[in-house]
Parts: sequence; structure tokens; C-alpha cells
Amino acid sequence: MKIHPFFPVLLLLASAVPALPDPGGAPPAREITMRECVETALRGNIDVAVSRSEREVTGLAVPMEEAAFLPMFTGDLSYFRSIGPTGSSIAGTLTIDQSAWEFDAGVQELLRSGTTLSLSFENRRLDAGTAISLFNPEYSTALTLSVHHPLLKNSGREATEAPLSIARAGVEAGAGDWLAKVMDTIAAARTSFLAYHAASREGEVRKTALSLAEQLLEQTEARIEAGFAAPLDRLPAEAAAASRKEELLRAEAAARNAEDDLKNVLGLRADQDWEERLVPVPPEGVPLPPGQDDTFEEAMRRRPEVLALSARTRRTEIEESVAKNRILPDLSLTASGGLTGLAGSLNPNPFFSGGGEGFEGGYGDSLEEMFSGKHYTWFVGLSTEIPWKFAREKAEWARARSVLEQQHLREEGLRAQIRTEVRKARRDLASALARVDAAAASVAADRGKLEAEERRLALGATTTTQVLEFQQDYARALLAEVKAMTDAYVAQTRLWRSVGTIVEKEGISIR
Repeated sequence: MKIHPFFPVLLLLASAVPALPDPGGAPPAREITMRECVETALRGNIDVAVSRSEREVTGLAVPMEEAAFLPMFTGDLSYFRSIGPTGSSIAGTLTIDQSAWEFDAGVQELLRSGTTLSLSFENRRLDAGTAISLFNPEYSTALTLSVHHPLLKNSGREATEAPLSIARAGVEAGAGDWLAKVMDTIAAARTSFLAYHAASREGEVRKTALSLAEQLLEQTEARIEAGFAAPLDRLPAEAAAASRKEELLRAEAAARNAEDDLKNVLGLRADQDWEERLVPVPPEGVPLPPGQDDTFEEAMRRRPEVLALSARTRRTEIEESVAKNRILPDLSLTASGGLTGLAGSLNPNPFFSGGGEGFEGGYGDSLEEMFSGKHYTWFVGLSTEIPWKFAREKAEWARARSVLEQQHLREEGLRAQIRTEVRKARRDLASALARVDAAAASVAADRGKLEAEERRLALGATTTTQVLEFQQDYARALLAEVKAMTDAYVAQTRLWRSVGTIVEKEGISIR
């Protein structure tokens, strides 16, 4: 039997042809490329969806912390009524009937320096119902501005904005984690596709090897019937056919397992998607050798894990600084100043006859009196709070320093890991490309030796066993070529991932 020199090309094309629909109920099949696998995985992979959701949740922390610096408005409207007995002889009655309306409004804002400003506006109408009241009803108003500023603990812009800075660092870390998950998914999709494609190609090679053994068995039986071979010559061919059929069955099972692994990476959920057969389209061309930008330095600039870990280190540094600030005494300055006003309808008072005419009027008069500035209050004071020996605060600072030291160690560990990944990926790619050339030469050589041995068998100069060995060598050479090419693509994928350029190499736009 003679093998055509273009047999490997025909075998490669055959592996890419989808299976014809079987009227007996065979599952549908469709071709899929490596790029389609990547796009499908990014759309449907569960890990990517979870990471995207985590990034969005983390991003909400920034506006939440920004809200601490927005003004906060307060308001209070109330009514009070009291009717009760009294034993006072100066009240002029045995029962006191009092009612009051109160309306208070205010605004408070935290400045980024740590200062808290408060402005309050108080209004009250009181109906006293006693003879000793100068006014009935009585209107009182007050406008007060208060300032509270920490001098030691929690003082300054850095301490005040620490929660916001921590939230922003968390957002950067979350974005880095999400991008790393995207890169991992792209690499997993490519690797799973290549594994499935290699398993499919192995099945085709095993099928061809079985066909060669069966053809040789038929030729041997014909030669036995013609008297050119002994009946014992049938045994090696039969054993080889049985063995290669077993190898084919194992290869087909491995291909189905690899297909399921690929579908899992793609995130397929519908039952019909899992029943559909995928036919991998062979990648075009041969991977290029490592480029000038495929370096450790480029990886340190582009890897999202580096950016995420840097953001976490910055967050830990802020937390350590805040913990250090908290071992200071709590010393705060408080100052306030305000204006007050009073007005009302005169109520005859036997103890203060003729008094209160200067405040006679209604609510508007009370406001006018307040803004006149004749009546005011002001206050300045210091307050402090000093825990005993600052035991809790010192322990928290020590823990923050320990966490920061661990974070720096993680940075060193990641740096070493990335260096190792890049160096290995470069070597693996260069080695795989060299093996591709060597495997192609081996396929050509083994094909030539098999053809020569088949010609010798036709002349009776060799045995069936020898031809079977050359067939096995040829099949091994084809499998080695498939493995070398697969390893080259896998090494290229790992190099792109280790350098952090896999998204750009795939031409994918990340949003």
C-alpha cells in the first residue's frame, strides 16, 4: 500500500469538516474558531460575570464616601400643650394652661480639613397662660453658627479623606481583579480550544492508523489466499488492527471530554448548546517567536495583578497612617456664636408693670430684633479625651504595620512570580517552534520510510510486522507534529498572558 505525499494535508482538512447530519438522530454540529471561543467565553463565563458584578459593587463605595462631605439638612416641627394644677401664689391661677409651637431648621457640613460647620435656626411661639408672663403669646428666635475642629486626633485633610482614599484604592484594585479575570478567561478559552482541537486531531490520526492496519490486513489475507504468505502473517495485522481500534476509542472519548471542558469554559447553559457538537477550526499559520516587548519589564507595567496589588498596598498604607494618627489625644476646639430675638403681645404683670414695651410685636418683630445684633451669644472651648495608655490604639497600629509589611512581601512575591512566568513562556514558545520544524521533518521522513517498506512488502522483501512498525512510527510522527503545534499556541497564549498583552493581541475592546 502506498501513501500519497499529500496525505497529511488531506488529514488536516478532514479534521476541520463538520460531521454530516445523521438521519438517525445524530447531534447537530457547527464549526467554531478560537476567536469565537474567546468572545463566547467573555459573554457567558460565570466567573467573568461575577467579577464584573463585584467591580460594580466596589465602585459604589466612592460615592458613598463622597457623601460624607455633602451638606446635611435637619428640621423639626413640634407642638406642645400642657394643662396642670399649680401651687404657686404668683401664677394668679390654680391651673396653668401652656402650649408651644416650635420649628427648628439647620444645616451641617464636614469640610475636608476635618472641620464641622453647623448652622441652626430656632423658632418658638409660647402661650404661657399665667399672670407672671410678660408676653402672651411670646415669640423667640435664635440663629447660631457652630464650628468644631479636631486639633490632634483625626485632624487634617489626610485623616478626614482617609475613608474616601481607601474606597478609591478599592475601586482600582477591583478593576485590576476584573481585568485579570478577563485575561484568565481569554487564556482558558484559547487553551481549552487548543486542547479540544489537539484531541480531535489525535482522533483523526488514530482513525487513519486503524484504516492503514485494516488495509494491510486485507492485503495480507489476499496474499495468503494467493499463496505468497503464511497464515501466521495474519496474526500481527489482526493484533495491530484491534490495538489501534482501542486507541481510537480512547482518543474519541478524550475528545468528547475536551469538548465538555471547552463548553464549560465558554459558559454554555442551554441544554441544546451542550448537545450540539463543536467542530474546531484549525488556527491559521504558526505562532511567532517571542518579540522585543515580551519582557518582564513590560509585564510589570501591564499586568493588572500588579496594578491591583499596588492599589491594595496604597490602601493599607492609608489604613496604617490612620491607625498611627489614632494614638494621639482627642483634642478639639469648639466655637459658636449666635443672635437671639424676642417679641410678643404684652401681658399685664403686677410685678413688672409697664415692662416689655420694647419687645412688643409678632413673629416678624422677633426676627427683626434678632438680626439687629443687639442680643447675641458666643462660646469658645476645648475638649479632650485620652484613653488609658492608648492600649487599644497602639494594638491597632501594630496590626496595621504588620498588614502593611505583609503587603510589601506580596508585592515581592508577585514580582518573582511574573518574572518566572515570562521567562518560562519565552523558553516554551521558542522550544515548541523548534519542535514544530523538527516534527514536520520527522513526518516527511517516516512517510518516505513507510512507502519504501510497503514497496518492499509487495516484492516480498520484508514482513507484515515491519510494515506495521513503520505505520506506527508514522502515526507517532503525526501526533508529535500535532502536539508541537498545540504546545506552540499554548506557549504563545501563556506568554501573552504573562506579559499582560493578551487582550490587545486578541483585538478585544474592554468596557
